[in-house]
Amino acid sequence: MSSKYQRGNTGPKKLKWRWKDETENRSLPQSWADNGRTESPKENEVQLYAIQCRAGLLLEWLVNTRTGKLLKGPLSEKPGIRVLYVTADGEYAVLKESEAREIDDSWKPPKQFVSIIAKDIEGADPVPDSSQDYYRRSVEDLYDPS
Repeated sequence: MSSKYQRGNTGPKKLKWRWKDETENRSLPQSWADNGRTESPKENEVQLYAIQCRAGLLLEWLVNTRTGKLLKGPLSEKPGIRVLYVTADGEYAVLKESEAREIDDSWKPPKQFVSIIAKDIEGADPVPDSSQDYYRRSVEDLYDPS
């Protein structure tokens, strides 16, 4: 009699990057907004503007893909940034993580940093009414999207 069960088998596995905060949210530096690339929206896409960032570490873990459970790690790490992008009206937001560059004991965005992204509105999250005005003013202060 054979069994498909194997002792110690933890299911399907995959290496995945997980975020670990190292700082609090802060306003996006004006230089990042000014020097970042801009994506042009295609049909059915809207532009979202980077307004906040936070430094952290991207940690590589071995993960059970069925359960999401962390099995082993962290196996490696690299500096990262997490950026909050919002629509000009402040009603929708997207959070993106990317690798960062470590320069003079501080973390900088990747060379190809995108300060204005284009995304289908279906891929964005609605922002609570209580934050929309703040987000809208942040976009105006950094980008003057008039």
